[in-house]
Formats: sequence, structure tokens, C-alpha cells
Amino acid sequence: MQSPSNPCSDIDQSILDLLRDIAKMQMGMGLDYDSAFMEEAREKAEERYQKAEENRKQLQKRIEDIKQSQIDGELDPDDIVDADLDDLEQQLEELSGEQKGVTRKDYDAVLGDLEKQGLLDAESGRPRLTSKGARVMGQGLLSRILMSLERRGLGPHKIEELGEGSWTGSTSRPFEPGDLYHRIDIERTLLATAERGAQLSQLSIRDFHVFEPRHSTELHFGILVDQSASMRKRGKIEAANETALALAELMRLRYPEDRLRVFTFSEEVREVQPWMITASTVEMKFTDIRAALRAYRKQVVYLPGNKQVHLITDSAPNFLDGEFVGFSKAVEAVIQEARLYRVNGIVLNIIMLDEEADLRRFAQALAKENLGRVAYVDTENLGEALVEAYISSKRDLLREG
Repeated sequence: MQSPSNPCSDIDQSILDLLRDIAKMQMGMGLDYDSAFMEEAREKAEERYQKAEENRKQLQKRIEDIKQSQIDGELDPDDIVDADLDDLEQQLEELSGEQKGVTRKDYDAVLGDLEKQGLLDAESGRPRLTSKGARVMGQGLLSRILMSLERRGLGPHKIEELGEGSWTGSTSRPFEPGDLYHRIDIERTLLATAERGAQLSQLSIRDFHVFEPRHSTELHFGILVDQSASMRKRGKIEAANETALALAELMRLRYPEDRLRVFTFSEEVREVQPWMITASTVEMKFTDIRAALRAYRKQVVYLPGNKQVHLITDSAPNFLDGEFVGFSKAVEAVIQEARLYRVNGIVLNIIMLDEEADLRRFAQALAKENLGRVAYVDTENLGEALVEAYISSKRDLLREG
């Protein structure tokens, strides 16, 4: 049953765990022995073996009954030929050789169950989540995050309704007492003066027009996920990908006016649809943070509404425009890009999953010029941190409206 403030609270935990394992497989990662997928495969193996044992016992009894009937003369030799008996004994031999442990058939059976539900596509050789599977996984992850936040008194129930944040629109109307002067439409005002045949020196209050304010709580929210080699340790890349899926579902289900953009980066940058993030890989050795920030800025700089980005990394910048340049030069380039973020009104957040020395120096360089917010977050808390940041941003927009 769904909670009013949690649109995903009916997602089954077992399905979620299986989809998370599929996502790991899709990213080329191995599974632990006690993972949900391996446990399901062992259950399939046990079911298969038990069924084979039942069939073997039934077939063995049938063969014994036939032979005994022949000995007792109760069965007409014409009713069964040796070839039929040989066939039954061949089937018995095959059943007796049924493997007790997990086989490829058991893995395929687990994948097949998910494929029948439309959650998985296994035709390509490596299983991958479908868009439906990614959405279900995102909903399950979001549900757990929201439940945790609600226990702390946070969550979407704190936002009773969408409010209003304002920005100047493109339509104008005649000036009225009380209108703010910075909304004056100069072009339309001068045109009104000319239309009545007056000179500029004869400008009248009735000529004045103001832009009609347009209201929006629309939020352009970006996630930039570092996919360099170090991010594949200690569950970092899985946490980042799962956070993107959870946020995508929160926006789709509760705040469809918002837009989530996801970029993956290392030495290169790639924009991906949120549901495809587990299939995206740009894994390389070095980290070009400036390229990721620039790619997002160029996508949103001319869009109306509010903009912010969260860059998730465990590495300091060291790569620039296709070549390794080291820490100092790379940080200088990131600082220049961060200044453009400030000029263009884009809120910059750096989420650090490590506390190595260069990362601390990078954070200090940003903080020195007040160019962005830096936070150190454990992988276990990454989803909660970003969902809470998004919900808080929505709440701030209401207050500003």
C-alpha cells in the first residue's frame, strides 16, 4: 500500500534486490555469494533438482512395474517393445545425472522471470535493465530513501503544494501603480509613445508597459557522475547510479515540471538518460571535472528556471582537454568554470566520496572564492543526501515565491 507522501512504497524488496544485482552485472561487476540473484538461482536449482528427483522416482517405479508385469506374465509382450523400455531407461539415466548445484539453466531461469515482467532484456548476451526495469528499481530505491527521511521529519510531505518562484516573462501589459520599475518593458513603452504620434520628450505614464511576471518552481537539477577507475571501489559507482535513478523517479512522479540531466565523465563526458546510466560507461584512468561542469552549463545556461548541479567524485581534477595536466592546472580550470556558474546563477555542489589530500585542497580552493558548496558523503548516505538536497531546494523556491 502506498503512503500519501511516498509514491513508491509498494515496490517489493525482493524485486528491488534482484534489479540492483542486474545493474551490477550490467556494469560488469561480480556478485557476492549471498547476493539476491545468487540466492534466487540456488532456489531455482533446488526446485529443479527436486522436480528431477520426483520424476526419476516415478519413472523408475514405472520401469520396475513393467518388468515385473512381464515376469509375472501379466503384460502381453506385444503391448510393449524393447525400444520403448530402452527409451524409458534412457530418460531415467538422464534424470539420474541431474546436477544438484547451480547451473547455467538456473541463472537463465532467474533472468527469464524478470524478462517476462518486462524488467530485463537478456537477448544481447549480457542482461540489461529495460526502461521499465530501471524505473521500478528507481522507485524501490526512492521508497527506501523517503522512508528514512520521513523518520527524520523530512521528505516531500513537507511541501504541501507547488508554489511560485518568479522570473521575468516575454509578455507585457500597461503599467499599474505598484508595479516594480525593473519590470518596465522599454521597447514596448517607446512603441506606445510612437503609436500615438508623440515625441520621446512627450512620454506619458500611459505609455509605460511592464513585463508580466511568469511564475515557476521549475528546477533544472544535474548529476555529474565520475566514472574513473577509483569510483568502482567500495560501491561508489553503484551508489551514484542508484541515486540518479531514485531522483529521476521522484521528479517523474511528484515534480514533472522539473528536469534531471545526468552526465557521466572521466577523461570524456557523456549525457545519458537516467534509466540508461547503468549501461553507460566512460571508465578511464583520469578525471576531467572541468569538462563535466562545462557540458552541463552549456545545456542549461539559457533555459528559464532555477538551476543547480551535484558533481559526485572521489578524485581531484587532473585531466584537461584530452591530456593529463596534473592537479594545479586542472584545479585552476575548474575554478574558472565555477566562476561562470556563479555569473550564470547555477548553484554548484561538489559531493566528495573520499577525503584524500588533493580533494581537500580542491575543496579549499573552491571555498576560498565561495564558488560552490562542498560536502563529504559516505556512499551509504549518498541517496538520502541528494534527495534531501532536491526537496530542500523545492521548499526554498516556495518560500522565495
